[in-house]
Amino acid sequence: MPRWIGVDFGSKYVGVAVGDEDISMPLTTVAAQPDDALLVALGKIAAEQGADAFVVGLPINMDGSEGGAAKLCRDFGERLRQHTKLPVEFADERLSSWEAEGMLIGGGMKPSERKQRVHAVAAKLILEAFFTARKAPDERASGASGE
Repeated sequence: MPRWIGVDFGSKYVGVAVGDEDISMPLTTVAAQPDDALLVALGKIAAEQGADAFVVGLPINMDGSEGGAAKLCRDFGERLRQHTKLPVEFADERLSSWEAEGMLIGGGMKPSERKQRVHAVAAKLILEAFFTARKAPDERASGASGE
Protein backbone atom coordinates (compact mmCIF):
# COMPACT_ATOMS: atom_id res chain seq x y z
CA MET A 1 0.00 0.00 0.00
CA PRO A 2 1.49 3.38 -0.97
CA ARG A 3 2.56 5.82 1.75
CA TRP A 4 1.76 9.48 1.28
CA ILE A 5 3.08 12.67 2.81
CA GLY A 6 0.35 15.23 3.40
CA VAL A 7 1.35 18.88 3.17
CA ASP A 8 -0.56 21.87 4.54
CA PHE A 9 1.30 24.63 2.68
CA GLY A 10 1.30 28.08 4.22
CA SER A 11 3.26 31.30 3.91
CA LYS A 12 4.88 30.92 7.36
CA TYR A 13 4.50 27.27 8.34
CA VAL A 14 4.01 23.99 6.53
CA GLY A 15 2.27 21.11 8.27
CA VAL A 16 3.37 17.58 7.47
CA ALA A 17 1.57 14.27 8.00
CA VAL A 18 2.10 10.70 6.82
CA GLY A 19 -0.38 8.00 6.01
CA ASP A 20 -1.87 5.38 3.79
CA GLU A 21 -5.47 4.55 3.03
CA ASP A 22 -5.88 2.88 6.43
CA ILE A 23 -4.33 5.39 8.84
CA SER A 24 -2.70 8.80 8.86
CA MET A 25 -0.97 10.82 11.55
CA PRO A 26 0.44 14.31 11.96
CA LEU A 27 4.24 14.46 11.93
CA THR A 28 5.66 17.93 12.25
CA THR A 29 5.52 21.58 11.27
CA VAL A 30 8.39 23.19 9.37
CA ALA A 31 9.18 26.78 8.42
CA ALA A 32 7.95 27.73 4.96
CA GLN A 33 10.97 29.90 4.21
CA PRO A 34 13.45 29.70 2.71
CA ASP A 35 11.84 27.66 -0.04
CA ASP A 36 14.98 25.62 -0.80
CA ALA A 37 15.29 24.53 2.84
CA LEU A 38 11.60 23.59 2.87
CA LEU A 39 12.01 21.40 -0.21
CA VAL A 40 15.06 19.70 1.31
CA ALA A 41 13.21 19.10 4.60
CA LEU A 42 10.18 17.60 2.83
CA GLY A 43 12.41 15.40 0.69
CA LYS A 44 14.18 14.14 3.81
CA ILE A 45 10.88 13.44 5.57
CA ALA A 46 9.57 11.56 2.54
CA ALA A 47 12.72 9.42 2.42
CA GLU A 48 12.62 8.72 6.19
CA GLN A 49 8.95 7.71 5.97
CA GLY A 50 9.35 5.62 2.82
CA ALA A 51 6.78 7.77 1.05
CA ASP A 52 5.72 7.15 -2.52
CA ALA A 53 4.05 10.51 -3.18
CA PHE A 54 2.83 13.81 -1.73
CA VAL A 55 -0.63 15.30 -1.28
CA VAL A 56 -0.63 19.09 -1.09
CA GLY A 57 -3.69 20.83 0.29
CA LEU A 58 -5.37 23.09 -2.24
CA PRO A 59 -7.28 26.08 -0.83
CA ILE A 60 -10.44 25.97 -2.92
CA ASN A 61 -12.85 28.89 -2.51
CA MET A 62 -16.21 28.09 -0.98
CA ASP A 63 -17.81 28.47 -4.45
CA GLY A 64 -15.47 25.77 -5.80
CA SER A 65 -13.20 28.13 -7.75
CA GLU A 66 -9.44 28.45 -7.40
CA GLY A 67 -7.89 31.77 -6.46
CA GLY A 68 -4.41 33.12 -5.96
CA ALA A 69 -3.68 30.93 -2.93
CA ALA A 70 -4.49 27.81 -4.96
CA LYS A 71 -2.08 28.94 -7.68
CA LEU A 72 0.67 29.36 -5.07
CA CYS A 73 0.00 25.81 -3.83
CA ARG A 74 0.05 24.38 -7.35
CA ASP A 75 3.34 26.20 -8.07
CA PHE A 76 4.79 24.86 -4.83
CA GLY A 77 3.61 21.36 -5.71
CA GLU A 78 5.45 21.55 -9.02
CA ARG A 79 8.67 22.67 -7.27
CA LEU A 80 8.23 19.81 -4.78
CA ARG A 81 7.76 17.29 -7.60
CA GLN A 82 10.85 18.55 -9.42
CA HIS A 83 12.97 18.51 -6.26
CA THR A 84 11.93 15.09 -4.90
CA LYS A 85 11.07 13.33 -8.18
CA LEU A 86 7.95 12.00 -6.41
CA PRO A 87 4.39 12.42 -7.69
CA VAL A 88 2.38 15.29 -6.21
CA GLU A 89 -1.40 15.21 -5.98
CA PHE A 90 -3.71 17.91 -4.64
CA ALA A 91 -6.65 17.68 -2.26
CA ASP A 92 -9.33 20.17 -1.30
CA GLU A 93 -8.31 21.64 2.02
CA ARG A 94 -11.32 23.84 2.68
CA LEU A 95 -11.75 24.35 6.41
CA SER A 96 -8.95 21.90 7.31
CA SER A 97 -7.10 24.40 9.52
CA TRP A 98 -10.35 25.46 11.18
CA GLU A 99 -11.27 21.82 11.82
CA ALA A 100 -7.76 21.05 13.10
CA GLU A 101 -7.91 23.98 15.52
CA GLY A 102 -11.27 22.78 16.81
CA MET A 103 -9.94 19.27 17.36
CA LEU A 104 -6.98 20.57 19.35
CA ILE A 105 -9.16 22.90 21.43
CA GLY A 106 -11.54 19.99 22.08
CA GLY A 107 -8.57 17.93 23.22
CA GLY A 108 -7.69 20.57 25.79
CA MET A 109 -4.42 21.64 24.17
CA LYS A 110 -3.04 24.99 25.35
CA PRO A 111 -2.90 27.84 22.79
CA SER A 112 0.92 27.88 22.91
CA GLU A 113 1.00 24.18 21.99
CA ARG A 114 -1.73 24.49 19.33
CA LYS A 115 0.13 27.14 17.32
CA GLN A 116 2.69 24.65 15.98
CA ARG A 117 0.56 21.51 16.07
CA VAL A 118 -2.42 22.83 14.11
CA HIS A 119 -0.59 22.74 10.77
CA ALA A 120 0.45 19.10 11.14
CA VAL A 121 -3.10 18.13 12.13
CA ALA A 122 -4.43 20.04 9.11
CA ALA A 123 -2.01 18.03 6.92
CA LYS A 124 -3.47 14.84 8.42
CA LEU A 125 -6.99 16.03 7.57
CA ILE A 126 -5.87 16.84 4.02
CA LEU A 127 -4.58 13.27 3.63
CA GLU A 128 -7.84 11.85 4.97
CA ALA A 129 -9.87 13.99 2.55
CA PHE A 130 -7.67 12.77 -0.30
CA PHE A 131 -8.13 9.12 0.66
CA THR A 132 -11.89 9.58 1.04
CA ALA A 133 -12.14 11.22 -2.40
CA ARG A 134 -10.14 8.36 -3.96
CA LYS A 135 -12.41 5.73 -2.41
CA ALA A 136 -15.65 7.43 -3.47
CA PRO A 137 -15.47 6.42 -7.17
CA ASP A 138 -14.68 2.82 -6.15
CA GLU A 139 -17.71 2.72 -3.85
CA ARG A 140 -19.99 4.16 -6.55
CA ALA A 141 -18.70 1.61 -9.08
CA SER A 142 -19.31 -1.29 -6.68
CA GLY A 143 -22.80 -0.11 -5.83
CA ALA A 144 -21.96 0.51 -2.18
CA SER A 145 -24.49 2.83 -0.64
CA GLY A 146 -22.74 3.40 2.69
CA GLU A 147 -25.87 2.38 4.60
